[in-house]
Amino acid sequence: MRGWIPHTDNAVAFAAVLVTLLALGIYLRTMLPATGFWDTGEAQTVPPTLSIFHPTGFPTYLMLGWLWSQLPIGEVAWRMNLLSGVSVALAAGFVVLTTAHLIGERDRAMRATAAGVAGAAFAFASEPWENATRADVHAISILSVTILVWLLLTWRAAERSRSRRAGGWLVGASLTFGLGLGVHPLIGLFAFGIVVWLFVVDGRFWRRWRLIALCAAAVTIGIGSFAFIWFRAISDPEPPLFYARPDTWDRFRYLVLAEQFSGLFQDFREPLADLRSKWADAEPVLAAQFVTPGWLLIAIGAAIVAARSMGTFAVLVLFVIGNVLYSMNFRDGDIDRYYMPTVAVLAPLLGVALATIGAACAQALAEIGRRLVTTTRARRSLAALGGGLVLGLGALLPAASLVTGYDAHDQSQNRDADDWVASVHELLPPNAVVVSWWSYSTPLWHHRWVHGERPDVTIIDERDILDDGYRTMNNAIRAHFGRRPVYVVLPDWERANVTEHWEMSTLPTLPGFTRLLLIEGPAT
Repeated sequence: MRGWIPHTDNAVAFAAVLVTLLALGIYLRTMLPATGFWDTGEAQTVPPTLSIFHPTGFPTYLMLGWLWSQLPIGEVAWRMNLLSGVSVALAAGFVVLTTAHLIGERDRAMRATAAGVAGAAFAFASEPWENATRADVHAISILSVTILVWLLLTWRAAERSRSRRAGGWLVGASLTFGLGLGVHPLIGLFAFGIVVWLFVVDGRFWRRWRLIALCAAAVTIGIGSFAFIWFRAISDPEPPLFYARPDTWDRFRYLVLAEQFSGLFQDFREPLADLRSKWADAEPVLAAQFVTPGWLLIAIGAAIVAARSMGTFAVLVLFVIGNVLYSMNFRDGDIDRYYMPTVAVLAPLLGVALATIGAACAQALAEIGRRLVTTTRARRSLAALGGGLVLGLGALLPAASLVTGYDAHDQSQNRDADDWVASVHELLPPNAVVVSWWSYSTPLWHHRWVHGERPDVTIIDERDILDDGYRTMNNAIRAHFGRRPVYVVLPDWERANVTEHWEMSTLPTLPGFTRLLLIEGPAT
């Protein structure tokens, strides 16, 4: 009987579906129901309006997000949140499939159950769960990563079985890699490990010119998604959100190559410098992903994989090191989500350890059974009991993460962004100007461009200040003061500079959130 998924046992495929559905059910229950602040608000606004994202433009997410936003269910913001939930749930399913490729034990039930536990451990780890409840490019990025790793392992399985179409799996991995770069460049860090993997699977890979050419073409097609940014930038009508206005080569390069954030990459000149301090920030993030016994099992699983295939172990290590070093050296907000690829690569090792320990316990009890019981059936039952006990204890790990993390990840009642926007709209007179900053601009944009609310209001974000030639927040205020009512949502780093030049009155918005400031006149 042919499997539902090539080179995958049906029991494993069933486990992958089960984990995906379980994860999606929990994500739906804890999902943000409405608009969000910061990058979430942007991810809810840019795709449905076919606008331009912040660097690197994320064209694959933009195109897929636009299609997804057309679904006739719920509000647009919720649909985009749902896209993240579906993506991370599918990623958990691919973790199950990946784990099965790494498990050496032949017992179908043992392999499928251990792989399912690994997938669930990933699904309910802190960062995957958090990113599954809100719109964010990193949710589809981690799906791209898990598909890529599964395709690479499936390619090896196809090569070992001498499948005539084995190369197709590597071409698929190449296309996934290229498209993944269009979701988020984080997947590009896997390139080092992929090159090594090619020669782990086939030491003479360099001779396979036809396959190399097909893979190169597939990567190029995937990367070609960035052309969409250019075509959208030069097309009419102008995008409502036009980040960096990439309609010239210089501005296109500035956006796609993230030149705006070059100052955040200075640590890459010496990535190992001050490693102790950087690790002090990274260690708590990684430690929070799995409970302590889970990390112990991951260490055991890593040792088992190394003993069976040093090449496979080396590639997994390269995947992890590249991701961790990058994340430690990139000084950006909410950097925790950048560690998700490491969680996806390490979770399968937990399943490897469980399957190996479970098989060893089953075999030990079978040997004991030969001395204590006389029937083969009794001995098999005793062995199954031992293996099942190990797997049952292992299943407590994701169960514990689910129980202990539920309240922290439950966003089902969080409508703060919508409530804040509503409180602002109540205060704004007709034809007002709001000079804001990123975290608060994005929900204002969503209500303006998706819901069509307050079309009379002009929203000037800190990015618009650069793209529209204002240069500073004070200049943006000065350009409109005296002709239109001007309000400011003031970030801490601009407070001293703005208050030095302007007299302002404070208008309370949603309690606990930034207040609205009305510009009364120049400071005296």
